Amino acid sequence: MSGTITTTPHNAQHCKTWTRDGFLISTDPFLIHIPTLQKAFDSDDMYWARSMPEPEMRTMLDHSFCFGLYSPTPSPPPAPGTADAMDSSMILPPDPSTTLHEIAEGVHRRQQQQQKKNKQGTTTIQGIAPTTTTTTTKRIDSSEKEKEDSSSSSLIGFARGITDRVTFFYLTDVWVSSEWRGQGLGKWLISCVQEVVGDMEHLRRCMLVIGQHQGGKEAETFYAKSMKMERLGEDVVPLHWKGPGCTF
Repeated sequence: MSGTITTTPHNAQHCKTWTRDGFLISTDPFLIHIPTLQKAFDSDDMYWARSMPEPEMRTMLDHSFCFGLYSPTPSPPPAPGTADAMDSSMILPPDPSTTLHEIAEGVHRRQQQQQKKNKQGTTTIQGIAPTTTTTTTKRIDSSEKEKEDSSSSSLIGFARGITDRVTFFYLTDVWVSSEWRGQGLGKWLISCVQEVVGDMEHLRRCMLVIGQHQGGKEAETFYAKSMKMERLGEDVVPLHWKGPGCTF
């Protein structure tokens, strides 16, 4: 496992990345494919949350310390006539920097396409009402839609911290896609979170909330071991108010 610091053109702040066996974890929120994350929020895996419209989710990501977990990008096929001559031990895993570049390029293309659709697809009807608009929607063949969805994102895990980046860190929305579990990716994701939290020299408290009816005991044991978490003592009284987005 290795860690590197990179900068991105859309964000002056440093974004941190970790790589392992071709998998990538990045704290760059602009790499996160929001439709994939919306599906995760709507799944039973995230019983404590529900999805929200893309603008609100983008605002949430922009104001959080996000960790995106991405699956490896397949290596390109070998040139004709070289596959038989190449020993399998010589085939290298995909370069993580290439993976990061391809994810960023995909996000950039989708943003440009969406901006183009917004400009071309909405026309104001003059002389009827100033707020009346008609929207033309291009019909997408189902096979094309499935192809677009299957290649649109390699996001397979997520976690975020609500933090001032100095004194407090609230961990929430930890998720790893079910088909990728059992490979230690969740533990790796949390170890990266803990690395960031551990570097906050003026940290007062790191917190999270666990639902006892949803495997809470196992989760409590996991976070106690991975992040040194423990229950608040009797001399501390946690107070809260359930907002409209709370589901448990």
